[in-house]
Amino acid sequence: MRAFKANLLSRASIPRNGVSSPSKLFTTSHPESKSKDSDRARVREFLHGKCKSGKINLHKASYFFDYMIHVQLTPPVSSFNILFTALVKNKHYGDVISLHIRMNSVGLLVDELCKCGKMDEANMLYKLMIHRGIQPDTYTYNILMDGYCLVGRIHDAEKLFVSMPSMRCMPNVVSYNVLFNGRIEIAWELFHRLPHKGLVPNVVTYSILINGICKEGELEKANSLLLDMEENGYIPNDITFNTLMRGFIQNNDMPKVVELLHKMSKRNVIPDATTFFIVIDLLGMEENYRECLNSLPSFPIQEPTKS
Repeated sequence: MRAFKANLLSRASIPRNGVSSPSKLFTTSHPESKSKDSDRARVREFLHGKCKSGKINLHKASYFFDYMIHVQLTPPVSSFNILFTALVKNKHYGDVISLHIRMNSVGLLVDELCKCGKMDEANMLYKLMIHRGIQPDTYTYNILMDGYCLVGRIHDAEKLFVSMPSMRCMPNVVSYNVLFNGRIEIAWELFHRLPHKGLVPNVVTYSILINGICKEGELEKANSLLLDMEENGYIPNDITFNTLMRGFIQNNDMPKVVELLHKMSKRNVIPDATTFFIVIDLLGMEENYRECLNSLPSFPIQEPTKS
């Protein structure tokens, strides 16, 4: 966009047994109510007030959980998820495991534990699921593998990946993307396996591979992958372009950066803040600032979203 150029100038502890207080959680009674409407209003107030503000204690949580699972019109899973998220944030991991097992639903808890980097606890929950006869789905495996990769436990992620077929759960393209992000050295081998598994790579797959290859300094190989991506009908996004341009910037290949900017413009890919800073770096490295600026493409102005 013209404005884009103008802006450049103007700016030049979980317990070992997994359950902390089962006597509080495995109650068979449920709260009696005189008025169903008033009780539902109390549940709404508890979920959207206390839980979302973090002002929650285990006794109240157990009380409302019991009401919610016994009420005639059971609230949606999203309501339970609000309650579980609040408990996880207050570090009641063992208690949430117990509640989740009662509901036979554990995806959210696994996700929260993995996001917190608590992979031993997440693995404990995974084993509890298997022990209780609960079959983890592909989504759960992907969350666990991603969590392992995020904390650097790549080998554990790979073992989980290999075990999926024996657990009657087949990896999908997201499963492969997770491993691509973990270890680029095995990414190519896995990438070429996709068609044989009946899977098709997506934009994320290509972007992860391009990022990893750029980090290895194999920029021409990364650029060839971009061409391959487009030949297969996938439109690169801003992340894909930014990753590749950053690699060429670091390799002092300025003409390639300008070429990619023009390709972005032709494909109507809107530049983001990262693109802006890449261009700033480009201009800062060029001796003839004005000439370089004039060689840059124009991008359409993106109107701000009205609230």
